[in-house]
Amino acid sequence: MTFAAPLFLLAALAGMIPVFVHLIHRQKARVVHFSTLRFLRISVQRTRRRKYIEDMSLLAVRVAVLLLIALGLARPALSSLATLWGGGRSAAIAIVLDNSASMAVIDGGRPRFETGRQAAEQVLARLRVGDQVALLPTGGPPGPELGRLFRTHETVQQALDQCRPSYERADLAAKLQQARDLLAQADAPSKEIYVLTDDQSLSWEGLKEPAQEDDPKQAKRPAPAPVVIINVDREPAPNVALQTVSLSSPAPVAGVPYQAAALVLNCSSVPQQKHLELQIDGAREAVSPDLSLPPGGTLKYEFRFTLEREGVHRGEVRLVEEDGLALDNRLYFAVSVDQQIPMAIVKAHRGEVPQADDAFYLERAFAPGGSAGGAFRTTTLTPDSLATDDLSTQAVVFCVNLPALAPPAAEKLLAYARSGGHVVWVCGQNVQPDAYNAMNALAQGQLLPAPLEALRQPLPGGVESWRLGFLDKDSPALAPLTEPASLFRSVLVYKYFPMKLSPQAAGRVLIKLDDGQPLLAERAVGTGSVLLLGTGVHVDDWTNLPLKPLFLPLLARLTLHLAGAETGTMGLAGAPVRLPLGRGKVQDQAGEPEVEIVRPSGEVVRFRKADQDADGWRYTGTHEAGVYLVRQVNRKPPKQMAFAVNIDPAESDPATLTQAELQARLGTRPLLFCANPNDLAGTIERLREGTSLWEWFLAAVLIALVLEVFLANRGAAAQAAQARPETSTRPPSLALTSSGPAGAAAPDDVRRFLESLQQNAARPSLRE
Repeated sequence: MTFAAPLFLLAALAGMIPVFVHLIHRQKARVVHFSTLRFLRISVQRTRRRKYIEDMSLLAVRVAVLLLIALGLARPALSSLATLWGGGRSAAIAIVLDNSASMAVIDGGRPRFETGRQAAEQVLARLRVGDQVALLPTGGPPGPELGRLFRTHETVQQALDQCRPSYERADLAAKLQQARDLLAQADAPSKEIYVLTDDQSLSWEGLKEPAQEDDPKQAKRPAPAPVVIINVDREPAPNVALQTVSLSSPAPVAGVPYQAAALVLNCSSVPQQKHLELQIDGAREAVSPDLSLPPGGTLKYEFRFTLEREGVHRGEVRLVEEDGLALDNRLYFAVSVDQQIPMAIVKAHRGEVPQADDAFYLERAFAPGGSAGGAFRTTTLTPDSLATDDLSTQAVVFCVNLPALAPPAAEKLLAYARSGGHVVWVCGQNVQPDAYNAMNALAQGQLLPAPLEALRQPLPGGVESWRLGFLDKDSPALAPLTEPASLFRSVLVYKYFPMKLSPQAAGRVLIKLDDGQPLLAERAVGTGSVLLLGTGVHVDDWTNLPLKPLFLPLLARLTLHLAGAETGTMGLAGAPVRLPLGRGKVQDQAGEPEVEIVRPSGEVVRFRKADQDADGWRYTGTHEAGVYLVRQVNRKPPKQMAFAVNIDPAESDPATLTQAELQARLGTRPLLFCANPNDLAGTIERLREGTSLWEWFLAAVLIALVLEVFLANRGAAAQAAQARPETSTRPPSLALTSSGPAGAAAPDDVRRFLESLQQNAARPSLRE
C-alpha cells in the first residue's frame, strides 16, 4: 500500500470528533423508585439495549466517514503484496526501443522513432532515486551504455540521445527475452519492461507460441515482469521502396557492359509515379523515365552501363522523389573490375601440333580468337615448375591431364588452395586413379574432392556414351546455364573417371551424368577449393563438350566465380559478411595490421590474423548501409575488394500485429497496451504506483453517509413518536389499568409520571 499524499493521513485524527461530541452530550437518567412499575422493568431494559446498539452504530459510522475521507485524500494505491507488506518501492526497468528501419517512417508528420524516443523519455522522467534502468535498442552498433542496468539515469538518457534509426531488422522476441534475463538479475521488488515499437509483424516472428514456452523445468521461476507495449504506428505517409538490385555481366573486366536490375515496390494503397537514378562513383550515370506503380504493385527496371577503369567501383540506385521512408530509397552495390583475371594452366608437355595439345580448347576458351587482350590473362606452367613458381598471383590454377604430382608440387598446390586459391583438375589419359588417390592420401585427402575409381568407358554391346543430366541450380556459376535444358543435355561423354563421394564427404556435386554419376565435384579446402572434372577437354575420344555452345560460358562463369570477380558481395545490415581473403604471402611483421576495412562513413577498422575464425575472415560490424572497402595490406601483392550492405527489404512491409494477435502470442503474461504514446504518464503511474484505491474509498464514504443518514433518521423518528401525547395507539406496554372496574382509566398523576419516565428512557444518551 502506497500513498501519493501521505500528509492527508493526519486528517484521520478528525475521527475523534464524534467520540468527543458523544461523551460531552452523554446524560445519566434519573432513577425514580415506583413500586407499581416493576412489571415494566423488562420493557424498559429492552428499549435501553436497542438504543445503545443504535447509538454505537451511529457513532461508528460517523467516525468511519471521517477516516475514509482522510485515507481517500491521501490517494492510496495497491501495486503488489510485496509493497502491501512493506517490500519497498525501488524498481528495475528495461526499455526495449525498436530502432529498426521501419521506425524511420514519417507518421503523423514526424518519424515514428521520435515518438518512441519521447515515450522513453517519459519513462525516464518517472524514475525515482534508486531505481535501475536499462536501454535495449534492437539495432545499431553495441555500446557500453546499452543492455546494462544503471542507477545513474543520466547515463541512459545520454545513450537514448545518441540512438538513431538503423538499417537493420528488429527481433523484438529476442530483445524481450534479453530484457527478462537482465531483470532476473536485479534485486528490486518491482520490475517492468517497456517496448516502444510500431508492432511490425516481421519484428515479432521470433516470438514463440505460449504452448511452446510452457516448460515444466521453468515452473519454479518467478512470475515474469509486466510488459507495456507502446505502439507508435498511427498514420504513416505513403512509401515506395527499392527491394533488390542485381548485377550481371559477361565478364567483370574493363570495357565490358554491365546490367543493373532494380525491383521497386509500392507499399502504399494509392498509385505512385517515381523516377530511378543510377550513380557510379558518386556521379549520375542514368535516369529512368516515369515509372507508374499500382497500389501494392512491383516494377523491375534495368540500367546498362560500362566501366572503363579497373579497380573498385561504388554503385547506387536511388529513388529521386522523397516519400514516407527515406532509408529504403537507396540500394548500394560494389564492382571490382580487373584489367584481366590472372589464371594458370598446368600441362604435362606442349605438343608440336597446337590442335593436338590437351589444353588447346581450354586456352582458346580463355582467349577467344587468339587475342591476348581478353578478360583473362593465362600463364602456362609445367609440373616441375609448380614447386618453384609463385602461385599467389593466380586466381585459378587448371591442372590438365597431368600424371600424379611429386610431393613438393602437391604440397605447393595444397598450400595454395588452403590460403584461398582454387585448383581445377581436368582428367585425361595421363590420369591413373591409384596414383592420384595415393597423392591425395599424402595431402590428408584435401587435394581432390573425392577418391577416383577405375576409368569407365562403353562396353561392346552396351551404351555408347552418356549425356549430362544435371547442373546445380544453386551454384551461382551454373545457375544461368540450367535453362534451357537442351543447352547441356546435348553434351556427350565417352570416357570418365567416377568419383567415390561418401554421404559424410565434404564434396559437392556440380554436374552429373544421366546415370547419376558425378562428373564435376567441388570441395572447400581452407579458404580455397579444389574441383575435379572426370573427363577430358579434348575432342579425341573423351567428350564433345569443347564443340558445344556450353563449353565457353561454362569455363568463363566457373572461373569468374572462383576468382570472386563476378560481382561485389552484397549483404544485409546487421548480418555478418564472409570475406574471401587469405590467398597470398603475408608479411610476418609484429604489430602491423593484416586487413583494414573502410566503412561508408570513412572510419577505418583494422583486423589482425587472430581475428579470423575457423572459416576465415568474418566481419560483423555491418550496421551502416553503403559500400565497404577491404584492403589486405600485409599481402604480396596487395589486394583490395569491396562489398555492399543494404537495408533489409522486409523492413518496407507495412503489415502489423493487432493487440489481440500480440496478446495471443504472449499468452497470460502481464501485458498492458498504451493507446497514446504521447501520454504515457497514466500507464506508468498505474504500473509503478499500483491500482488507485481512491474510487473504492469514495464509494465507501458514500455508503457510510447513506447509512449514517438512515440511522440518524431512525433514531429521530423514534424520539418523535415517544414525545407525542398519549393516544389510543399507545403501546400496550405503556398502558396501566387500575384495580377498579374494567376499562377505568388510571389517575392523571400516575399517567403523567409514566410518560415522563418513558421520555427519559428514549433519550439519545447512554444509560448505565
